[in-house]
Amino acid sequence: MRDFNETTAFALDRNSRTQSSKMKPSPRRGFNVQRLILWVVLLLSSIIFLALAALPVGREVTAAISISVVGVAFILARLAQRSWHARTITVLLLAFVSFRYLFWRVTGTLPPVDDLVDFIPGITLFIAESMSFVLFLTSLFVIIDPMKREPCPPTGEPETWPSVDVFVPSYNEDPELLETTLAAAVSIDYPRGKLNVYLLDDGGTDAKVSQADPVAAAAAQERRRVLTALSERLGVTYMTRPRNEHAKAGNLNHAFHRTRGDLVLILDADHVPTVDFLRCTAGFFQQDERLFLVQTPHFFVNPDPVEYNLGTFERMPSENEMFYYSIQPGLDRWNGSFFCGSAALLSRRALEEVGGIAGDTVTEDCETALELHSRGWRSVYLPRPLIAGLQPETFDSFIAQRSRWTQGMIQLFLLKNPLLKRGLTLPQRLCYLSTMLYWFFWFWRPVFLLAPLGYALFGLEIYRVNLADFACFVVPHVVAAAYLAQMLHGRMRWPLFSELYEYLQSFHVSRAAIATILRPRNPVFKVTAKGQSVDQDGFSPLAGPFIVTTFLLSVGLGLCAYRYALFPEHRMAIVPVAVWNLLSLILALGGLAVVYERKRVRRQERFGVERHATLAFADGAVIDATLTDVSAGGVGLRVLAQHTDRLDPSMTDVPVLVIHPGEDEGAGAPVSTGVKILRVEKQGGDLVVGAGFAPRGRQDTTDIARFVFGDSGEWDNWLGAKRGGAPTFLGGFLFFATRVLPRLGHVLVALPGALGRMLTFRGL
Repeated sequence: MRDFNETTAFALDRNSRTQSSKMKPSPRRGFNVQRLILWVVLLLSSIIFLALAALPVGREVTAAISISVVGVAFILARLAQRSWHARTITVLLLAFVSFRYLFWRVTGTLPPVDDLVDFIPGITLFIAESMSFVLFLTSLFVIIDPMKREPCPPTGEPETWPSVDVFVPSYNEDPELLETTLAAAVSIDYPRGKLNVYLLDDGGTDAKVSQADPVAAAAAQERRRVLTALSERLGVTYMTRPRNEHAKAGNLNHAFHRTRGDLVLILDADHVPTVDFLRCTAGFFQQDERLFLVQTPHFFVNPDPVEYNLGTFERMPSENEMFYYSIQPGLDRWNGSFFCGSAALLSRRALEEVGGIAGDTVTEDCETALELHSRGWRSVYLPRPLIAGLQPETFDSFIAQRSRWTQGMIQLFLLKNPLLKRGLTLPQRLCYLSTMLYWFFWFWRPVFLLAPLGYALFGLEIYRVNLADFACFVVPHVVAAAYLAQMLHGRMRWPLFSELYEYLQSFHVSRAAIATILRPRNPVFKVTAKGQSVDQDGFSPLAGPFIVTTFLLSVGLGLCAYRYALFPEHRMAIVPVAVWNLLSLILALGGLAVVYERKRVRRQERFGVERHATLAFADGAVIDATLTDVSAGGVGLRVLAQHTDRLDPSMTDVPVLVIHPGEDEGAGAPVSTGVKILRVEKQGGDLVVGAGFAPRGRQDTTDIARFVFGDSGEWDNWLGAKRGGAPTFLGGFLFFATRVLPRLGHVLVALPGALGRMLTFRGL
């Protein structure tokens, strides 16, 4: 998290910054005696703070200090939600405990330099801890005072509103997925003459259509034909380019230099916008002429592999919610919120200043924001879900996505380091540094996880600690850090799950990370696959490292028990290692439960609803129905059993489904579309009917998109209901166990086969 000196300095100046969404240019400050005095006081305060944290005292005094500090912090934390000052003091008190731990680590636990067998792994562990501690400090700075914003609709007469170009870049996505996004894009509530939608197809470029491989060329030609027809039907401009250069950034820039809208709305191919997207965001640009970005959250309607395999999607916040609802608002406080590639509205004037979307790295979004922030442009983050997107469904596609993000952030760190970038403010430097440092977790997470094996397997003393010191220094540090994370991230971060995500990514993204460190200008952009399926239960092809890690930690725990029984004189040192090993093993078992993937064949997520609907047939017959669920592809209905003959899936008649407005919509217009009956099952005295959308024309298609994805208020309510209350650390630990333990039976049954395939693959 963030440096406490800077935290306090900028915090004390907090009242001079506006709390509202309106951001106005501020004049440059000259020499100011009061500010100089403030910095001197802060410097002296910081020196005293660090000196007290480093004060060498006995274990009893240390324990008393830690208990007292944590106790006072717990009391103040109750006031932290209402008082910003109480929040800051609480953060400083809890961080004080962690600083004492760090000084103790430096002075009392490192192996001697002349014992290289212990020193090398010992210093590696300390470097990993130091890196994570720097991230801890910079993150504190980011999220200590998050900005809270409300939507900002455009003002004045509609003819004065800024014009908007909507870019939907595509590479290999299915036409039906693109149809949903494009239909929703043309349905955005904005003056028709001010809104233009463009499909940017990189799968049908001239180079692909004319490539030497006749099969691939024919596929590209067919794709261009299908998407051109789709665009014409929806009133969208189809655009491609001669060659696939500079990946997504090149695709966007090709369109950018051929369009004229005042603002540019960028949507990934699977990011379906709500109808009020521009009504919530365009007004910010009217208020601030130096604004280059309004970023909104990436809200996902399907579970990622961790959520799906552990069954947590509807039980707790998703991993990305901590970033979009805790970290991004914190970045926004310091004018450090950055472009995330989609669900964002950008100023054409700002982009023209830097030649369009940046393309030196594979994370063109963050790179673009870095360039514009360094030129004095400002950004806004609006924490309202205005798009509905898809996450990777399989573990290997999830890793491919995270590997690309890791590559890009490491590229930025090496090629455009924010600490050296001219034009950035000090808070912005810390914000970007924090974001980039996170993507080195692939180094410290495995080190933390596997460190106890040094002693358990080989008897190495890489972390010299006994049970008394463990209780006096380590336990208070862990408690303080855990409570601090819970206090600052609120309901967004549940115990063990962030660590699980890092562990699951570490082994595989580390290869991409190391390759990028060695050759930072050569990473290759790979599109994340969406809409994949898992045909049957089984281990992911990437499960090998997790199986080996779990086996080693199990052996390590057994050896700790063996050493404890055999060497009673060493028990004070063995117990901390055993506890550490046990926690690592619990995390590793969680990883196994994830990489043993459950069958997953549904291509589109369904959402529960309850609406009155009717089915109208060509002969004039009408059947009353209740709409029970809806997806981008169709609906679920419940009707009376007496209509069995009318609802035969083999019939050629395509009835018209009319969905009537809900009670809260008053006299809103009904939605109607053709449907195809796919399945009919009897359930009690009713029929459960599955029907696929069969739109009769452009109006049906856009109406469906508006109905299924159009209401941002519904998404906001759904997120709020899903988050619930954050559990205590113990409660979160138990929740983690209830998600993992039921899966282990299946994992153990399948494990011998997986080990056999691993050995066969390696020729053993």
